[in-house]
Amino acid sequence: MKLLLIQSYLGRKEKPILPLGIAYLANRLGGHKVSVFDPNIEDDPYGAMKKIINDFNPEVVGISLRNIDTASYGDMYYHYKALEPTIRIIKNAAPRSYLVIGGAAFSLFAEELMNRHPQIDFGVYLEGEKIFPELLNNLSDPERVKGIYYRRNREVFFSGMPPLPDLENISPDFSFFNISRYNDNNGGIGVQSKRGCMLNCSYCTYPFLTGNSLRLRPHQKVVDEIEQLILKYGITQFTFADSVFNIPKQHAVDICEEIIKRGIKAGWSAFFSFKGIDEDFLKLAHKAGCYLFIFSPDGYSDKALKVLKKEINKKDIKRVYNLAKRFKLSKFDFSFFINAPGQSYWDLLALLWLLIKTNFILPRRKFMHIGVNIPRIEPHTGLYKLAISEGTLSPANSLLPLDTALLPSIYYRNPHNKSAEGVFKFLIHLKNIWKH
Repeated sequence: MKLLLIQSYLGRKEKPILPLGIAYLANRLGGHKVSVFDPNIEDDPYGAMKKIINDFNPEVVGISLRNIDTASYGDMYYHYKALEPTIRIIKNAAPRSYLVIGGAAFSLFAEELMNRHPQIDFGVYLEGEKIFPELLNNLSDPERVKGIYYRRNREVFFSGMPPLPDLENISPDFSFFNISRYNDNNGGIGVQSKRGCMLNCSYCTYPFLTGNSLRLRPHQKVVDEIEQLILKYGITQFTFADSVFNIPKQHAVDICEEIIKRGIKAGWSAFFSFKGIDEDFLKLAHKAGCYLFIFSPDGYSDKALKVLKKEINKKDIKRVYNLAKRFKLSKFDFSFFINAPGQSYWDLLALLWLLIKTNFILPRRKFMHIGVNIPRIEPHTGLYKLAISEGTLSPANSLLPLDTALLPSIYYRNPHNKSAEGVFKFLIHLKNIWKH
């Protein structure tokens, strides 16, 4: 069977990110003729899409829907608006092909997307490495495959929850991609060492999408993959595409030690938990190639951290922040919500002082950065329930609005700190002035 796998178009030029989900999926499709297309690296995305469909003439077209929007209040952009024209191009160019959609963004809004876009034949829910190949063998009887949204007499049905795949025996295939288009791009190439997240941050969708128990890839296989990317494809930088790299800590240590043992030279970045961070671990990760440690404390008071269910306190943040000030070998990035639930006016002032001090005053300001954002409310999260209970979001509001102009309405508003949003807009204005 001829299969065309398409990374969803973001609707504008952005830093290209290698479609890691498609790389994993493509490696499970032996026996089929597979082609992969990423419109985000094309000068004429829609024109190139038409051409590959016409030239390849696929029997099945799969769309990996990775992002609905930027989730950045300071750079609000609705990637979802590019889905409808993508579907239209596919159906016009290959009207007899099956259209299948999957990906993280699809799973978050699965039923809504299936009902909103009747041209989609099937939806793959959650992780597709086992589900999609089984679907290809059961296109006439999709209900036999767990994890499939399908249609009968124009009505949408779901075949039931799928099991999560074991990661020990699956790996990505990078041979379908022009790796040079993603290389040296500050994390354009991802390496996954695990799936699942044991944390329960109130705004985050990772536990919903990948489960709340960890599935670890053997550390030797992870480093095999890194070595292949360097030796075969010539990459010099990558990012660990884990929700958190250092949970469990020993798995992260094993990966770092294996990289060092093999003499692998490549720079990388990752998201880290505050737990288990000490100077010895920072030195080990740096020696293994980590040039950027990313932390997401989000709240800057004990009350906010508790409401956000971060499982840390302000002392943990200060301890790692002070470590970062002394550590002169790598860069550190800390991100916060300026209007986190549970955060007071005094907490806001403390956060602003931290931002000013870190980004503009400290001698090591080039190596440390404080970023702020306003949280985008996602489905299947505690923050969604909190916003409804506080009355700042109506249950009738779709988190997948039809109109781009409604995007601001699905960002969280702290009813006890209403000035925070105005302060954030002022900071964005200052940043734009600074750029020019």
